[in-house]
Amino acid sequence: MPAVGTWAEVKYGNRTYNMEEKNNAASGVFPDSDVMESRRSYIAALGYVDEQLGRVLDVLQKIGELENTIIIYTADHGDMLGDHHLWRKCRPQEGSVRIPMILRWPSSLGIKAKRGQVRSELVELRDVFPTFLDGAGLGIPSVMDGRSMLDIVKGKPWRTQLDLEHAQIYDPDNGWVALTDARYKYIYYLPTGQEQLFDLKKDPQEKNDLAQASNRDEKRLDSWRSRMIAHLSIRGEQWVKDGKLVVQPKPIYYGINFPGN
Repeated sequence: MPAVGTWAEVKYGNRTYNMEEKNNAASGVFPDSDVMESRRSYIAALGYVDEQLGRVLDVLQKIGELENTIIIYTADHGDMLGDHHLWRKCRPQEGSVRIPMILRWPSSLGIKAKRGQVRSELVELRDVFPTFLDGAGLGIPSVMDGRSMLDIVKGKPWRTQLDLEHAQIYDPDNGWVALTDARYKYIYYLPTGQEQLFDLKKDPQEKNDLAQASNRDEKRLDSWRSRMIAHLSIRGEQWVKDGKLVVQPKPIYYGINFPGN
């Protein structure tokens, strides 16, 4: 069954639906039978995708190109599947943002690294294209934000912080920016100024919001807020003003270096 934090119970626990009347809901409490059917169906769909990927690998093996092919298995988002009474995507919680990034490098690259590793480095979709360029022996333009994930298996230094964000969708207050170092995740909700902080090591299901705890660690929260301020300052006073994060009643869809319409 889904994991539900105390913070989520307070926020969404009074929204009671069933799948027949609200099958496209982004949040809400549903009967256990509806929840389990949804989760089983989702897993079945993933199983189907696995089977099709197997067919692709079989063909690569048969035509002798498997060891000349870089394979990356990933997705653009996950699904909350009822965790914290949330459904669908576009949330800063792990069910939505923590997705597979499976990399298989071909032996033709000559990388002497153990296969089957499970790594904890912070990777993202912006790393996919640089990885393909690197594997093909092409240069990676300096303007790219991402990096080649082949650097990880080669033992090179990697990023220690990752940014995440999404404009408002589904709920009036669900527009957010976030930072994580793989241990902690700090979330700032732009329409309200609400903060959340989770210890992903001790609390991987994000049940306990450290920012709302009665005995919260103010020093740690201040440190993460300062990190976010430093990260967003480059965007100007719409994001950071007088050294503080700005509340945005309306979402900002364009950066300062892009057209406004």
